Amino acid sequence: MPIFLIGFMGVGKTTVGKEIGLLQNLPVIDMDHFIEEKEGRPIKEIFREDGESFFRTIETQALMELKKKEAVITTGGGIIERKENRDILSESGKVFHLYCSFEELWERLEGDCERPLVLKNSRDQLRNLYDRRLPLYRNASSSEIDTTGKSIEETLNELKRHIES
Repeated sequence: MPIFLIGFMGVGKTTVGKEIGLLQNLPVIDMDHFIEEKEGRPIKEIFREDGESFFRTIETQALMELKKKEAVITTGGGIIERKENRDILSESGKVFHLYCSFEELWERLEGDCERPLVLKNSRDQLRNLYDRRLPLYRNASSSEIDTTGKSIEETLNELKRHIES
């Protein structure tokens, strides 16, 4: 049964995922890297050349493949955009929503040139996206972990407690 980490970009899914994988003795699969390897090109190139809709389709295909793995799976921030993905997540494993205040997220994301949605959106547009996605993350998850102002160690301890309960 996989452990899924979901949440808005910049909340710490990749960093926390690597650490919880070590603690739980599980492999860690970053969905974005998995997709990049399958497609043979970076996510930002997929977005630029084929658009977000195409990316969301291959993201769903990747989720269908990965839901069978016993692993920690870190997802992209938009995985919850499709109801189908939210349903797959809810039915396939333990789903933890990593959450952070938008203000702290903006500090982490500002100037990030690797994230397509940061590159093409203003602060206000990202705030609107964050506000729109927040209830979707909450709906798809079994537990929420607030990373605002917390160290990686504090976040890991809280996540570990949730996994074990």
